[in-house]
Amino acid sequence: MTQPKPTLNEFEDLGERLVRFGKALQDSTTSVGRLNQLARECGITLRLRAVAEMEGATHGQSR
Repeated sequence: MTQPKPTLNEFEDLGERLVRFGKALQDSTTSVGRLNQLARECGITLRLRAVAEMEGATHGQSR
């Protein structure tokens, strides 16, 4: 006989959602749509910006 999973309190539930989001962030195959969905489930507004990388440019320096 299997035991039913105990009900999580709101902090444990949030913790599990944050762990799922963190793992998805580390997985290079996770789509932006999936990241956005997981972020929303954690109460996070995910805002991404794409920046073109210029050859020879160093990070933090503008031309």
